Formats: sequence, C-alpha cells, structure tokens
Amino acid sequence: MKKSIVYFLVTVGLVFTWMITQAVAFEIVTKEMMETQIVTETDLIRTADNFIIVFDASTSANEMVPGMDISKIQAAKQLLKERNAWLPDLGYTAGLFRATSGGHEVLYPLLPYNQASFDAAIDKLPDEGSGPTMAQQILSSLRKPIAGLSGKTAVIVFSDGSYNKVRGPKSALQIAEDIAKENDVCFYLVSSATDAENADLLASVAKVNSCSRVVPIEDFLDNPQYLSGALFMVKTTSYEKLVPVTKQFAVASENILFDFDGTEIRSEYNDKLAKLGDFLNQNPDAYLIVAGFTDSLGDEEYNRGLSEFRARSVQNHLVSQSRIDPDRIVLHWFGELNPVGDNATREGQQMNRRVELAVGGLE
Repeated sequence: MKKSIVYFLVTVGLVFTWMITQAVAFEIVTKEMMETQIVTETDLIRTADNFIIVFDASTSANEMVPGMDISKIQAAKQLLKERNAWLPDLGYTAGLFRATSGGHEVLYPLLPYNQASFDAAIDKLPDEGSGPTMAQQILSSLRKPIAGLSGKTAVIVFSDGSYNKVRGPKSALQIAEDIAKENDVCFYLVSSATDAENADLLASVAKVNSCSRVVPIEDFLDNPQYLSGALFMVKTTSYEKLVPVTKQFAVASENILFDFDGTEIRSEYNDKLAKLGDFLNQNPDAYLIVAGFTDSLGDEEYNRGLSEFRARSVQNHLVSQSRIDPDRIVLHWFGELNPVGDNATREGQQMNRRVELAVGGLE
C-alpha cells in the first residue's frame, strides 16, 4: 500500500507531516497512524545553494531578549549551535562572519559546508558584544564574497538593527538593494530590535525582494522551521505499516488551491479551515506551518511574491475567522519550486497553485 506524503520541515529527531488526499479535508492524525508508517523514499530538496551567516557582536547585542533571561548575543549563539546540529549536508557553500565596525571578520570562509568545522567556528563567536554596529560597512563588505558565488544565496543576519550613521554615497538599504539586484540572494534577518527606528531598518531591508524577510528572535527561538525553510525542504513519497500505538500527534490536510494569479481563499475551503482553526484553539501548544507555491507561468520573482501572498491569505483567514494568534503560524513561500503537478498541463498548473499545511508542537 502506497500513498503520497509530503514532509516539509525537519526538526531535531522529528518530522512534521501532512497527507495529500482527495478524500480527506482536515483529518486528525494519531500517533498510531504515524508509527504505523515507515518512510521508504525520501528526497531532500535544497532551497539555497549557499548560505552566509552574519553575527552582530556589537555592544547593543548585550541587551536582554525581551521577556527572556538571556542576552541577544547569547541567544543568537545558542540558536546557531542548535540549528547546526541538525542541518543536513546538501552540498552547500557556507560562511560564518562576525560583524565588525570595519565590515566583518571571517570565522568560517566560504567553503563546502562541514557540520563539525562549522560548529567549531560558532564556538569562536564572543559571548559578550563590544564596539559599534556599522550597517553600511557590513553590507558593503558582503558584496564581494556574495558576487563570487553561483546559485541562490541565503544571507542570515542576526542583528538588533542598531547602527551608527556614517557618511557615504549610499545608505545600508541602498547597498542591500544593489546586492539583491546583482545577485540571486535572500536576506533572512533574525531581529532582536527593541527600538522602532532599528526595527524599521531591518523591515526595509527585508523588502528588497520577495524572498527576504524579518523573523523576530523570539519566534526563531520557538520555531526552528524558519531556518530549515530557508535552506531545504524534505519530500517523502511512500511508507509501510508497523505496530500501532494510539496518541494524537498532528493534523493531515489536503492542499488549499487557488485560481490563476489569485490569492483569495475559495469558499469551498471555509468549512475545512474552520475545522482546522477549532483544532488549533483546542490545542494551544500546537502551531501551524503554511507554505505557498505557484505554477511556473510568469516571472520567477513575481511568482515568489505571489506564493507569499497565498500563504499570508491563509494566515489572515485563520487569524480573522478563528482568532488564531499569528505568532502560532510559521510562513514559508517558494514560488514555483517543487511542483506536484505537470506545469505543461492546465490540471498540473492548478495542482501547483497551492498552499500546503502542517501542524506541529503536539506530543
């Protein structure tokens, strides 16, 4: 017996899953169901060819994370250690840079990713920040190493957005815009900003293209899926039966499909989303993973933005109709990547204009 299962995000020792089936809308999946399935075919899909992590170690990083008994710099270093422990080696070129007033210090030069070596480089990061943050110099110093890379690059910046203004021909935002125009790059800004002006700077950088985004450090601490979605997806296509064990574990759902170039939720999905909303309200420790996709018609950059709007449309629906806290919904958008249907046919294009859903955080 074989079915199609899509595995989208991997955490330490756990794979959150959801089933694609025409017969089921939102089906409660028990641990009995999960433990009766052995994955027999798994394909890791890389969503970036390279990644560069930029670590802000300025004096402002010594401030405490709001609501937590840990400094921003210590939290960022802890996050890097944890995420590196489960990151699969998919042939990335990787770099780890510590931001400095003059640009950056290279702790792991742009080389093939090696988990043990990268972990040793993380250990070299300071536990206490010092000196000013010079956003213009830091971004300028990234232009040359990024230009030397081929393929898509994820630039993951741990920062509180604070900066010292310096005279120069271009602002930090303008430099980021130039980098995005000249290279296939996505900025992932892990923000510990507490000042409105600093938060605005990070938000403006995240708008340089459709794949860039800001993730509050508190959310990043709670949900490792933010980083995994930036670097890879996991797809599984079959399973076999094992010994049953009964325990509620997750929720399986069919995809939410969209009209051509559309972002509106079709009325046919209202009852199904209401059922999912009820489940989330009854399980306050659970969170939802929402991933948007498109067909291959049109411009790649446009499609990536369209897939984001589709993911946010589902989020907004659950927030407004079921009163789900938006912080419990992790968003990803991938444009035309990883089609489930043949883009040469209308039927396949319709299958690809979709949002996929998964629920995690259940024990």
